[in-house]
Amino acid sequence: MTWSFRTALLIRFTIVLLISLGVAGLYTSWQVGKTANELSERVIIQTSSLIDQRVDALLTDTEDQAKIVAGIARPTFAGPNKGAFNSKQFLTLASEVVELIRIKPEYAAITITLNRTGEDVQVSQTPSGGTIIRTTEVIANGKKVRKTYVPYGNRLEPASQETGIFTDQRSQQSYLKAKNSKLVSWTTADLLQNLPSGAQLGTICSAPIFDSEGRFLGVVSISITLTDLSRFLQTVKVSENGFPTLIELLGDRSKVIADPQPQRLMTSDATGPRLVNIDELPDARLKIVAQTVESIPRFAESETRISKFKFNNEVYFLGFRRITGAQRPPWVLAVALPQNDFLNWSRETNLFFLTFTALALAVGAGVALLLADRVVRPLQELVAETVRIKQFEWGETKPLESNIREIDDLSKSFETLKSGLRSMEKLVPADYARSLIASGQEARLGGERRHITTYFGDIIGFTRLSHELPPEDLVEILAEYLDVLSDVVLDNDGTLDKFNGDDVMAFWGAPTLTTDHAKTAVSAALKSLLAITELHIELRQNNMPILSASFGVATGDVIVGNVGSKKRMTYTVIGDSVNLASRLQGLNKFYSTHILASQGTFKECESDFVWRLVDSVSVFGRFESEQVYEPLGFANNANPEMIKLAEASNQAFALYQNREFADAAKAYEEILAVHRSDGPSAVLHARCIKFMKKPPEKDWDGSYQMSLK
Repeated sequence: MTWSFRTALLIRFTIVLLISLGVAGLYTSWQVGKTANELSERVIIQTSSLIDQRVDALLTDTEDQAKIVAGIARPTFAGPNKGAFNSKQFLTLASEVVELIRIKPEYAAITITLNRTGEDVQVSQTPSGGTIIRTTEVIANGKKVRKTYVPYGNRLEPASQETGIFTDQRSQQSYLKAKNSKLVSWTTADLLQNLPSGAQLGTICSAPIFDSEGRFLGVVSISITLTDLSRFLQTVKVSENGFPTLIELLGDRSKVIADPQPQRLMTSDATGPRLVNIDELPDARLKIVAQTVESIPRFAESETRISKFKFNNEVYFLGFRRITGAQRPPWVLAVALPQNDFLNWSRETNLFFLTFTALALAVGAGVALLLADRVVRPLQELVAETVRIKQFEWGETKPLESNIREIDDLSKSFETLKSGLRSMEKLVPADYARSLIASGQEARLGGERRHITTYFGDIIGFTRLSHELPPEDLVEILAEYLDVLSDVVLDNDGTLDKFNGDDVMAFWGAPTLTTDHAKTAVSAALKSLLAITELHIELRQNNMPILSASFGVATGDVIVGNVGSKKRMTYTVIGDSVNLASRLQGLNKFYSTHILASQGTFKECESDFVWRLVDSVSVFGRFESEQVYEPLGFANNANPEMIKLAEASNQAFALYQNREFADAAKAYEEILAVHRSDGPSAVLHARCIKFMKKPPEKDWDGSYQMSLK
């Protein structure tokens, strides 16, 4: 059953419209949840990473400062602590630590405690933002005296003094952890007591002090407050209703230690202010987050874990990660956000997408119907044109003109196709014309002068093999080698001209103009030898004969174009350099070489390869001499042996051309001692011996007349 174009177009657009709306609806429903999940997880990961960097920076900086103060306090053989570590150095140490307290508002106090006596010096912040120094020193009867100083300019002014029994810092958790581990250590977060500024939520970083012989002398403790972390969490916008928090995992004693609402972390009882337990948290969402994190198994540092929980029938995404670093407190960063914060946005976006899709399809269907009448007529004419082409009616006609670009382009393409087919009919039999691609121009006899490089390749040993193998096997082997040579030519942007038995002719520089045709042709010859070597592996496995190849390369001005008759023509090159390339290919047998190139080729790509001058010859059919070169390999990966062979050969040939035949013969003997099968050296050595016995004529120009093709 067939329909008119208009009816078919309307039916198809209706089907497309219905399918598109259905698919869009299903996709939208699925995409809403997927988008919300992806956005939520992305926000959680990015937020967690940001906060983790801030917390890590605080902890790392505090650890570094603790190590620095420990280094300052360490007794040395020079300076204020020379040869001793006792309370006499306290004021000197305090003076150096005061500036650190001033620039680090999060540092509540820095305490240095002596292990031997329990004496200590503490530099701490005051409630008003100032700084005070307190030293505790041992006096008679086991009592201690506490002296208070206030920094005033560059000196410390005494403020007060009292005698009594004070807390021994050596019994504190911070001191014991540093002493026992001999590493920088952290205490769990809690209220910091005995501070001039009053009790504050914080933690203590401690670093041991050792002398130069590794003896433990005391501990440096830095008390930091967590107030700044809570302030930082207040600035982090997770989502409209999301929030971050910092939890310290201590089994059944876990607690929240930093939060955007820090006031809900503290409470008071008969003993005074204290941190609330997780069960006492006033925010139910925060309590669920803390309980969830508390119940998880231990996981890798810097790994953000994602989970979900429900609160008031609303799904929340929860991400948490441990604060990284060895000897760090067991802190876990948690970020929670409700899924609806992203669902609303996703639904609005997808609703707009659905509306726009339906509208666009409806408008498109209407426009398609309006265009149907204008499309049908030219399409019918193009159908008639295809029938004429099918019947080989390729006469020139006026192209169909249409305001619709695609139809207009199609009409022009038909004319291009017919023009190309007319050309193909002159180049190949008409039976093959249907499968040839249009060239856009009609082929004509004639050509143009071009400067190009021509290449001839020949399979060595094929003629002998043709007498030994049946024709079927011979064709199979020839196809293997010609496939390799053809692929290399085409891969290197060459133009395959023809196959003549086991010979391949190709050229570079036409039809496309290039400036590196000499380099590319020589490169193709070298790569062909390598490709044939790789082919040998496969041939040996299949017990097939192994052959080699030789190449002649020449560069010069030629005529390139279509030659032949008006009914049969071929695209090829004609010129002296073409004949020279063929002769050079044949000379490989004489010199036992694989690649020979003309002087013109050598000059255009001298720096790209390692060359040696093989001989100066007058090839068969030419009277003028031509210097013949052999490319030994690529210059960019030449080995020393290759370079040495080229230099030695060039030097030996220079002696030969200067009629110094005895020295030249000796030079070639030295080459043959290393490279016994080197063909050019063997040929020139024999010629030197001959000329030593019977020198050439006085007008000899150093060239050799070849009698073979």
